[in-house]
Amino acid sequence: MHPSHFSMLLDPARGYFELGLYEDAWKELDKLEPKATAHPETLLLRLDILLALHRWEDAIALGAGCCQSWRKYDDFFLKTASALIGFGDWHNAYGLLKNAPKSLHASPEYHFTLARCASRQGLINDAEIALQACFDRDKSYRQRGLDDPDLERVWE
Repeated sequence: MHPSHFSMLLDPARGYFELGLYEDAWKELDKLEPKATAHPETLLLRLDILLALHRWEDAIALGAGCCQSWRKYDDFFLKTASALIGFGDWHNAYGLLKNAPKSLHASPEYHFTLARCASRQGLINDAEIALQACFDRDKSYRQRGLDDPDLERVWE
């Protein structure tokens, strides 16, 4: 299937998602052919829906499988870490990110999330290193870092 055609198949579900109609977005994805439902872009959208619905355990289960099956898709790691954080499992979120593909290390969001996880576990030196790596990649994260309650320990 041509990539642009596949993207068009997801447009209705994306539209519902952007409107906050998460159940309708999910139903649109259920209408896709089996081959399309297993595509990484479809799975990423399903993961986004689960995160928006705060269905942490379902998001963790889906994300963990996708991290194993689709390692080249960095977004699975960030989204699964977000699900773990939402569930309150900072330790496993940190471990997932530390074991993520090296390609993710270019992302400021990766380092920011890693810093949050480290800070919440009391690993302040690791949090500071991750924040510096984040800020080196994108200075716009500086204000976000100051405002994020998960990083309070870093600023004490």
